[in-house]
Order: sequence, then C-alpha cells, then structure tokens
Amino acid sequence: MKSYVDDKLFEEAKNRMYGKVQGEKGIGTLSEKSVHSVLKYYFAPDEKYHEQKIGTFVADICIDGEIYEIQTKQFYLMKRKLEYFLKEHDVTIVYPVSLENTLHWVGDERITSSRKVRKKGMPYLFFHELYGIKDFLHHPNLHFILAIMSTEEYRLLDGYGPQKKIRATKTDKAPIKLLDLISIWNPEDYKQLVPEGLPEEFTSEIFGKKAGIGRSLAGTTLNILYEMKVVDRVGKKGNAYVYRINI
Repeated sequence: MKSYVDDKLFEEAKNRMYGKVQGEKGIGTLSEKSVHSVLKYYFAPDEKYHEQKIGTFVADICIDGEIYEIQTKQFYLMKRKLEYFLKEHDVTIVYPVSLENTLHWVGDERITSSRKVRKKGMPYLFFHELYGIKDFLHHPNLHFILAIMSTEEYRLLDGYGPQKKIRATKTDKAPIKLLDLISIWNPEDYKQLVPEGLPEEFTSEIFGKKAGIGRSLAGTTLNILYEMKVVDRVGKKGNAYVYRINI
C-alpha cells in the first residue's frame, strides 16, 4: 500500500535540518546524515519524540510506544535492537531510496559540473538489506516504509586521475523531494515491488531484466519474496529456480 506524501511537511523538515545548515556552512559541507535527519523530522516534527531511550537502546523516534528507525543500510546491525524492541513495540524501519540523484562536483568552493542520474533498480537494494534480518520478517510488529526521493550529492574534486574524480570525497547526499512512500505492513504489500511484464513462469535472470538489476540481486529479491510467500518455486531450469507469482 502507498502512503500519502505531504510535500509541505517535507519542505518544513528540510528547512529545519538540511536547508538551514547548508545556508550556514555552504555547499557540500553537510554531514553524511542529512537524509536521516530530514526523514526524522518528517515522521516526527516534534523533537521530543526523537532519540528516545528504550531499555539499553535508543530509538530514532518513539511516539506513544510506536518506534520508527531510519536506516539507510546495514539492517543486520539492528538485530539485537529489533529483538528487544519487537517484544513490546510496533517497529517501522524507514528505508530511504534515492531514485533520482543529481551529482555535483565541487572545486575551489564552487560547483564545477552537475549530472542527473535516474537509478531504475535502486528500490531492490531493500531486499539485500532484508536478507540481513530475514529471521524477523514474519514478526507481526515489524513494518517497513520505503521513502522514494530525489537527492543531490556533493563530491569534492580531490581524488586521483586527470579530472580528480577517482576516489573523490563524498561530502553529502541531500534530500530534495519526497516522490513516494511505499508501506509494507503485510506479505501482500511486497507485491508492489514486483516488476510489471513478467511471464507466468520466470527465473531470476528474467526477473532481473524486468527490474533493471543484476542476477545476484534478483536472486536475493526472489529469496525474500519466496520467504514471504509472494512467489512459489515451481521447478528448475538447469541450476536456476523457476518462479510463479502467487495470486
């Protein structure tokens, strides 16, 4: 199911954290956590709900016992925290997805060039992260929101090569617009991330081509979808499983 995007609230969240700091310190000098911070203000504008201590852990947001964790990567590091939180709380993991990213190169304290890139397969990295917490996926108190965004990324021209772009310093990825919110509350909701145009039976290779991702990530995605009973394995083609969508 999709959630309503509140553009005004997102702009207010940007102004409170990202926009204000950028104005004070200049282009490309924000911390690496600007996406995390803006989303925290979006889901909980009142700071009294931020950084709430629960037992020996700290939740990004806790509102009336409901926990929100903004997690950009490495879900597996949350295992101990999830084990504790899920005993008594609903937990929603908010996963930012940069679907449209404008890359700015910064040299001599000014932007020297920019390039906009749309990343077709980015939402499927979510399944790579889910694999790290696979044991928790059936817990009724665990939910997810994919925050689909356009972003701006700043990198310094301080690397190697003639253009100084190899291994250049990444200073920040800043949220620009919230494009969509995809909520996953039950196994049925995972179907939102199944690409259109799949044949009745398909392999990970076919799934990957439709989704715009490599075979390895497609295999991980299908592993999770199989775990959540969104797809069935109906046979094998060589060494590859053949899948079918559960209707």
